[in-house]
Amino acid sequence: MDNLVDNGGEEAQAALRELPEALIMVFDRELRFMLAAGPALTRMGNPAACGEGQPVADAFPSEVWKPIEPLFRSALVGEIRSREVWTAGQRHCLMVDVGPLRVSGAAGASDGETVVAGGLAVILDVTARRRSDQLAQRPQGDFAEVFERAPIGTGLLDLDGRWLLVNRALCEITGYTLDELIGKRFDGIVHPDDAYNDAEQRKLLLAGELSAFQIEKRYFDAAGETVSAILSLSLVRDPDGAPLHFIAQLQDISARKQLEEHLRHLADHDPLTGLRNRRLFEHDLKLQVARSQRYGEQAALMVIDLDDFKRVNDEHGHAAGDTTLRTVGRALTRRLRQTDLVARLGGDEFAVLLPHVDGEAAGVVAESLQRVIPTCGVDVGDDLLHPSASVGFAVIDHRAESAEQVLVEADRAMYAAKRAKTGQPA
Repeated sequence: MDNLVDNGGEEAQAALRELPEALIMVFDRELRFMLAAGPALTRMGNPAACGEGQPVADAFPSEVWKPIEPLFRSALVGEIRSREVWTAGQRHCLMVDVGPLRVSGAAGASDGETVVAGGLAVILDVTARRRSDQLAQRPQGDFAEVFERAPIGTGLLDLDGRWLLVNRALCEITGYTLDELIGKRFDGIVHPDDAYNDAEQRKLLLAGELSAFQIEKRYFDAAGETVSAILSLSLVRDPDGAPLHFIAQLQDISARKQLEEHLRHLADHDPLTGLRNRRLFEHDLKLQVARSQRYGEQAALMVIDLDDFKRVNDEHGHAAGDTTLRTVGRALTRRLRQTDLVARLGGDEFAVLLPHVDGEAAGVVAESLQRVIPTCGVDVGDDLLHPSASVGFAVIDHRAESAEQVLVEADRAMYAAKRAKTGQPA
């Protein structure tokens, strides 16, 4: 998980800039910060208490932490929970959404299983929205102005799901004009996979068993792009209790979803080369061994170690070493098939998983890679480096005992190839 925090890079910061009212927190299973960022950090949290490894509780005043602590602990058992909380004196209203951060290929996890490595909290300042709700109780003239200026996409729907009224924010989220939305069915812009994921809640709403509900949905905007949003839906009734219309609020969380996806990518990939990291690769290897054991599917595992890489760092500096690793990683990816999985195991060691190949084919690929890698010219000022590598492989078939055993065999073959180059006995 170290790379998740230490190597956020420009992509994560760009995603955060898209959430001007948000505070993003990533925390571990001890409720200590792995990451805390966002333009709203200075307003909604204590920046001095949000450093990596510091307790999350120290970032909040007690009147805020006490009601939201159960949300953070629930995330550690895989639950997603939300709550609104006011700061002292009701100066700010915060919407706190907390859920688990799941990773695959963790130690001790079975094939295909994800484990909760911590949690992700998104805290939004919804003070303006709550003030708008309060103002909505005023006479109609004031309500119309507040409705139009509300920062959250808001609209009224008839009982058939057609838009009766929408505000400016809803038009901005969907990309449609007011005239294009009025009379249009709400489900006409919903992603088909999410069209009916709230059917049960709507039934309960109409039956009076729910006062309101929230659910995450994906929508298509006017340009055909997917928008992720939180839908809040409530039902307005007449004095006799008969349903009149729905009130829908849409909160665009597309930037947050992109950030979550980026964080997941960081957890499973090497930040220097962009290749799979050891954890994800070992997970893939376990799945391949299981397929080979059950169905007899043949595959091969290849381990690649650069020769004399320490000398590159010592003589030309670590920047040249990093460039060499990136260059070799790109060369491997270009040379291999799209179905082949390439990883950096650590240091100057790479690995490749070749599905649907036998030992003879694996040997051909190994020889090919040994020829390709030296063609990677690395410019180090007045010199051009041509790295070389030692390659070893192991065949995976129904006789494979385990992923660990296959990795040991491939590693031994690689070291045998390296010793053969130096004339040492195998």
